[in-house]
Amino acid sequence: MGNVVLAPSMISRARYILLNVYHIGIDGLYDSMPLLLSFIAIAFGCGEKEVGLIVSLAMACNTLTGLFTISFSRRLGFAGAAGLVMALYGAGFFAAAFSQHIVYAGLCFVVALSGHGIFHNIAFSYLTLHTERRSLGKMMSDFTAIGDIGRIPLVSLAGFGAAVTILGFQGWRVVCMAYGAAALVAAVCLVFGSFRAQDKEEEAKDAKPKRHLPSFALLRDRELALSMIASVLNAWSNDRIFTFLPLFLLARGLDPTIIGTFAFGFSVGSFLGKMACGRMVDRFGSRKVFVWAEIILTVLLAALLLSKNLALVIVISLLLGIVTRGTVPVIQTIITEPLPDPQHYDDVFSINTFLRGVTNILTPLLFGFIADAFGIDWIYALMAVVAAVAAVPVLMMGRK
Repeated sequence: MGNVVLAPSMISRARYILLNVYHIGIDGLYDSMPLLLSFIAIAFGCGEKEVGLIVSLAMACNTLTGLFTISFSRRLGFAGAAGLVMALYGAGFFAAAFSQHIVYAGLCFVVALSGHGIFHNIAFSYLTLHTERRSLGKMMSDFTAIGDIGRIPLVSLAGFGAAVTILGFQGWRVVCMAYGAAALVAAVCLVFGSFRAQDKEEEAKDAKPKRHLPSFALLRDRELALSMIASVLNAWSNDRIFTFLPLFLLARGLDPTIIGTFAFGFSVGSFLGKMACGRMVDRFGSRKVFVWAEIILTVLLAALLLSKNLALVIVISLLLGIVTRGTVPVIQTIITEPLPDPQHYDDVFSINTFLRGVTNILTPLLFGFIADAFGIDWIYALMAVVAAVAAVPVLMMGRK
């Protein structure tokens, strides 16, 4: 494996390892939340509407705090900001273990997810500024795929644990307490560890941007605007598939104890999708890979709705993991093509994160109410339509 994969030439090996270790934990906790929330909603006699509202509030808080990423980075440094994000996860998950009402559990998860965007903004900016352009696509592929390593065990264990009773307690309470305690310990180790001193040294060498917010004037560029539209539509069709999929499968008659196995398969598919799609970008180009991924996603969603066989539904659901998460590194590459100047990377990633964040505020709430009023099948039908439309802006982009 080359040096670019293990440690980019302009990033210290220790910093790169640290970045990926905490990425594994943060992404694992992030994807465990909707799965645990589904079991909590069932325990309190709630449904898709409540789940959608809670996820929307969490995304709203996450989006707003993400706008102040540069301020957090300047005040706390790389390690301090990442430690704060992990501490929020730890406090939120640990407190959720003592919930007696869905509202309290929802507020805990809102706190937990409030720093998720900050970490990823810092990470993407750091990697982009310290990676050669010719290696950026592969770097994004590897970084986003490595995050799925955390999803595989953490999400699977959450699914298994939440479905059973552990030592006389509801499984989801035990899982929330264990994950919260582990995250708090990790936060303390990061903030007070040896990386803090190294963090100050490396941050002092980097030039500090003068602006605190991204320049939305860049969207006047037609190619960038089209790439952002495609990214937003991709978020509409992709980002909430896993949120409601456990409830969709339970409605189709899936045994709750199998949810953990399904979550494991979905996470493995996500990892493989990111590794494969990122490498196909180098060979076929990011635009072709994105268009074909959206077409395949549309077909899979349609098949998911039409299939009545439970085994086939599970297989299709696992394939969805490959296609949905596989587009993550592809999107990161497409949005940087129109403005390849490194000085614009921070702005481009921040704008993309903000626009997708706004989308993720609206979609859980909208999908929750649609599922509550018309049935959960309708939200997946809507996702299929939007997935097909998402390919249009990329097809409209000019030749490179």
